[in-house]
Amino acid sequence: MSRTIISTDSPADVPQTLCARYGIHVIGLHVTLGDRSFTDGVDVAPDDLYAYYKKTGALPKTSAVSIAEYRDFFAALTADGCEVVHVAFSSKLSATYQNACLAAEEVGRVHVVDSKSLTTGMALLCICAAELAEAGADAQTVVRALEARREKVVTTFLLDKLEFLRKGGRCSALTALGANVLGIKPQIVMRDGALTVGKKYRGRLEGCQMQYVRDLLAEYAGRMDLSRCFLSHTAGVSDEQLGALRREAEAAGFREVFVTTVGCTITTHCGERTFTFEFMCL
Repeated sequence: MSRTIISTDSPADVPQTLCARYGIHVIGLHVTLGDRSFTDGVDVAPDDLYAYYKKTGALPKTSAVSIAEYRDFFAALTADGCEVVHVAFSSKLSATYQNACLAAEEVGRVHVVDSKSLTTGMALLCICAAELAEAGADAQTVVRALEARREKVVTTFLLDKLEFLRKGGRCSALTALGANVLGIKPQIVMRDGALTVGKKYRGRLEGCQMQYVRDLLAEYAGRMDLSRCFLSHTAGVSDEQLGALRREAEAAGFREVFVTTVGCTITTHCGERTFTFEFMCL
């Protein structure tokens, strides 16, 4: 039986330590700053995006991995006869899934799964896939498991401001103005691979973040897979606040709590002080 390798797109925001631990391979989307193009997770970092935005007032742009790039990536992973299960960025948010599928058809022995998720919701699926592969599951078994488990990933995040979403065309100027004037911190929810607005919080950001975590813990009480969760964020969330949020998750019974910084793709659309609490249901 051939070995099964797990790969994913950079918006999964899998930390390097976990990539090494689980043998997960990552291919980066592209980030454009003016007339210069970079690769997410390779030669550009979120701080570069903030600096560019503060200097120019223009948002960076992101673009999908090309079919040719996927073809080369998959060819290298399958060169010694391995099978690949690729956990793709949600097909409703990017062309990465379609491009990966086309490349997989050319290369062979590559199975692309639409995560219907983003950031560490994808990371949770990657870890699940890697654990199955390590236990000896073949590629088809891993694919079937992921297609069942992706519906159990709870992917939400809390924004401080809607500025980046508005400039990126993901919400109207009127909506952004209303939220900013009223001090609303919107919860964005991933449903069936697309983004929708959930609860709306008001008040100091730190209090909203804590209430957001407590609301999710209450909503999914008794139904959470307590193996692990992610507390992930963009710049501007203090270590003290992250420590408090971590203690809240640990008190709920999560055995592993990963506190991570998200990469350039998600940062481009969400901006500073964005926070996400992601886990899987049973």
